[in-house]
Amino acid sequence: MREYEVTVVFKSGLEDDARKQLIERVTGWLTHGNDEADKPVVNHWGQRTLAYPIKKFTEGYYVFYEAKLDPARINDVERNMLYVDDILRHLVVRKES
Repeated sequence: MREYEVTVVFKSGLEDDARKQLIERVTGWLTHGNDEADKPVVNHWGQRTLAYPIKKFTEGYYVFYEAKLDPARINDVERNMLYVDDILRHLVVRKES
């Protein structure tokens, strides 16, 4: 298992319930076991203005995750994020050890 930092930008117009469900969905993709220790750390950065418009959106809701994942699963996680229309951008970075 390696440590990763994952930043996700969601569409700004989402209802609170829809956003919470989507955040839980992404958290499920980043969880590698059933223990509480295996769950990623979720930091809500909140609503922020984007540096440039993405899909005609000028604002996005940022969520930052710190997760331990198997490197073989990273491609699956990124592919899942690409297929969700409410995710504007994502970035997965391996943490320095």
